[in-house]
Amino acid sequence: MAEANVKNLEGLETFAAAVARLSDSNRKNTDDVREQLQRVTVWLTKEMPEYWTNQLRIAQKRWTEAREDLLRCQSRTRADDEDSCLVQRKALDRATARRALCEQRVKILPVLGSRWEQFIQEASLSVRQMEDLSESNLPLAQARLQKTIATLKQYIESSEPRDS
Repeated sequence: MAEANVKNLEGLETFAAAVARLSDSNRKNTDDVREQLQRVTVWLTKEMPEYWTNQLRIAQKRWTEAREDLLRCQSRTRADDEDSCLVQRKALDRATARRALCEQRVKILPVLGSRWEQFIQEASLSVRQMEDLSESNLPLAQARLQKTIATLKQYIESSEPRDS
């Protein structure tokens, strides 16, 4: 018969309790990860497109206003006076740059959304594996460990000398 070489039964019990805590912690963490992924999905697919579409509308309006201001200034000044409409030219340049940025963001968001969906599919597999670990593998390991501890306790009790 094989000889049990268990030095510390309390250590095994502590380890079993740690496995249970790990399972609970892992369950909570997978829920947190799912929640964060959902938040980013909503942000990227709903909030960001709405924001940049609105910003583009504002930028187009400001560009139109800046262009009209420059045209008005140019119509009031002489052609040889280049510095007279400098403020309006700078404002139009800034409005043009902002409009271009907004157009770029509106254009790139569908691409980012597509890449995010690919990432979500890959991440979901990892989250499911973590969930499986906490819902089946760790509880199974803990049950086996508890059974082993119970068996070792019986062995210890049966091998101790009895006072009669």
